Amino acid sequence: MFSRRKKCILAMLMAVSSNLLFSYELTFRLTPGVMLPFLSKGQNFAPVGFNGFFSTGVNVRPHLNVGLDFGFFILPKDNSDQLPEGAAKNVSVVPVGAHVEGVWYPMSRMEMNAGLSLGVGMAMNGRLTDYSPWARGYIGGAFRINPAWSLGLEASVFTYQAYNVFGQPGIAGPSLSASVQFKLDTEKLTGKVNASITQDESVFPLMSKLYKENPFGTIYIENNESAEIHNVKVYFRTENFTASDLFCGEVGLIPKRGTAEIPLVADFNERIMMFTESGDIPGEIVVEYELLSQKRTAVESVVVSVYNRNQVRWMDANVLAAYISSSAQEVLELSKYLVGIGRNELRSGLNRNLQFAMYLFEGIRLLGIECKPDNATPYSTSHVDYDVLDYIQYPYQTLLYKTGDVDDCGILFMNMLAAAGIDTGFIPLDEDFIVMIDLKMDESKISTAFDGSDRIIVMDGQVMIPVSMSTLREGFVNSWYNAVTEIMEAADSEADVTYYSLTDAWTSYSPATVSSGSAAAGEKPLEAPLVASVETDMSRYITTEFGPQIAAVQTQLATNGISVDLLNKLALLYVRAGMYSSAIPVYERSAAMGSVSAMNNLGNIATVQRRFEDAKLWYERALQLEPNNKTALKGLNRVLGQLEE
Repeated sequence: MFSRRKKCILAMLMAVSSNLLFSYELTFRLTPGVMLPFLSKGQNFAPVGFNGFFSTGVNVRPHLNVGLDFGFFILPKDNSDQLPEGAAKNVSVVPVGAHVEGVWYPMSRMEMNAGLSLGVGMAMNGRLTDYSPWARGYIGGAFRINPAWSLGLEASVFTYQAYNVFGQPGIAGPSLSASVQFKLDTEKLTGKVNASITQDESVFPLMSKLYKENPFGTIYIENNESAEIHNVKVYFRTENFTASDLFCGEVGLIPKRGTAEIPLVADFNERIMMFTESGDIPGEIVVEYELLSQKRTAVESVVVSVYNRNQVRWMDANVLAAYISSSAQEVLELSKYLVGIGRNELRSGLNRNLQFAMYLFEGIRLLGIECKPDNATPYSTSHVDYDVLDYIQYPYQTLLYKTGDVDDCGILFMNMLAAAGIDTGFIPLDEDFIVMIDLKMDESKISTAFDGSDRIIVMDGQVMIPVSMSTLREGFVNSWYNAVTEIMEAADSEADVTYYSLTDAWTSYSPATVSSGSAAAGEKPLEAPLVASVETDMSRYITTEFGPQIAAVQTQLATNGISVDLLNKLALLYVRAGMYSSAIPVYERSAAMGSVSAMNNLGNIATVQRRFEDAKLWYERALQLEPNNKTALKGLNRVLGQLEE
């Protein structure tokens, strides 16, 4: 009786041997042919002899076969007709050995093999018997009738050493043989191709367009057909969430029982954005292939896991651009409304982008939107921890909920700016989210709109102002100045201060259009409070940026006395600040002193204010002093055209 331990060991050995035995393909090959023994030494043979081998083997690898060889050789002697009766007229050899063989399939029905055999043979010459080593190298090709049977030809070179191991061979020469091969599977195959997938991570609907060229997992193709398969092409599709059967990749050949890996990509459509909760998508892997020149198709069902549409990782901050879409109806309607009010109140002397940004910012603030940390995934930790899945709102959600973390509010503001045609971007600081506004101003013109450059940011020739989202409720100017302070402090402490351009980010992350389907119930701030809020911002801006310059010129006038140059300089500062009521009397005083430039500027102001008769008079006065003055001539022609309409 076996002990329990011995029984366990025996069971393990049986399991291993069973796995080895029933997991491979066995081959049986018969190769009868003729041999030309002209390389033999020590014995003269007839030009042609006869030989054959019976080989058995197992494919231990897709292209590697090892096994045993049993052969025979009958080589007539060249003087057999002269030998006495009873003398041996042939030399016979019976080789036994083993082979190592490579196998490959250049075409579906073509099999090629090449190998080396070694062993010991017994040579018989009448009553003389010799045992010596032999070697054989061979190459062959066969036509495959079906996966089991093949017919072909084989060429080989055989050498039998005869009484020595390394000396001259006693029998040697090339052979040409026919071959008949039969293959037997030790494990029953399913007769099909199987496919499965693994995902690197669940699909982010936000980045669905990226998956058309960037894999989100791997497809595994397993060949359980009765032979190797060729020209394997793999596609992925779903019934409702992909726009097409997307080609994932191809493999020239997959051996029987072999596997191949293909990148998993998908052509997701807009329906993927319906995932408001994490879930699964039923999909299909389509495998097209050839089995012995016959085209076949296998379809395997798979399941793809998907995150909800708001989730993202901060591995690349540029991904935030995908939340911002120029076709989001709620944002477009609101931006159009706010910019329309701003256009009616526009001050021609001030930067247009700055003024429109004020109206957009104050419009968001007056809607009651507040920046509050997300308790589940706060911005301060989520944007620096790549392992955390952050939940970020789309702009319409922030408008609807009236609240959001600083990045949510920043995305909404950037979307409003982009909808108004203003280039923007962002700087994610440790505790705040900074939105950048491109003023589209030449760097050399900074002094015309700002008292120095302390409160602006210049990067690669772009003149921008930053706005802090954490101080949204404090108004535009406070948020602007607070952002400047935060950026300077972060730079001084060597913290990360990286600027991400929305335009550049869009080249990598296409906008994902997510909308409620309507214009957010039409909720908009009232015009009068909006204009009043922006006027407050404008007054603070003018006081801060133009006040010191105006005061400096006024001091010069008081110290040095009245002059045309100083008067025109002061009036120009008033014009740049949009303070026409203050500029007009200063220009009138300069014009009274004979300044043609002041007269032209008074004409320009009157034209902007649509006082065309007054403008006409000022241009005519300028031309009386300088008949060829180009500014006055151009202005007068423009005004006369307006008066004729």
